[in-house]
Amino acid sequence: MSGEHHTIELPNEAQAETPEHAGTVTAVAPPAAVARTPVPLGELSLPAVHDSVPRARGFSRAVTTASGIGHVRDDAEVLVSELVTNAVQHATIPGAPLRLRLLRAGSRLRIEVHDTSPAVPRARQIDLMEETGRGWFLVAVIAERHGTDHTASGKSVWCELRAWPRDERPSH
Repeated sequence: MSGEHHTIELPNEAQAETPEHAGTVTAVAPPAAVARTPVPLGELSLPAVHDSVPRARGFSRAVTTASGIGHVRDDAEVLVSELVTNAVQHATIPGAPLRLRLLRAGSRLRIEVHDTSPAVPRARQIDLMEETGRGWFLVAVIAERHGTDHTASGKSVWCELRAWPRDERPSH
């Protein structure tokens, strides 16, 4: 796969106006349905090679900025970097296809990396003096939720980060 990507514009969840009901506000979907059904923001297909990591980070920056959640851009970039790096390092076949998906799941940004390996990430003892081995720990610390789902073609490693509405407090 050559790195093609798709960005999907967010639907206006606040209101929809029709000519026969001009001036009335109608919810497009109830908030509970929005929370259960993730809305795709963007998708990027990549090979499991080290050059894919910076491309995934750049894609994450572009999607978060275009989606109006630039305030979580740095955290999202770290999460994307760690998930894609892990998928590249543990790919059963070098260059195997990976798919990065960014979705809106209610008030959270959901980051998914799909790959063909059935092996799931596992927490391990961390040595802060080592250059590797901290990825899953960083995901656990930064993300509100994280996990792994088995798929028909391998697995999806995912995490979620609160992104909507923006927290206006000075410390965030």
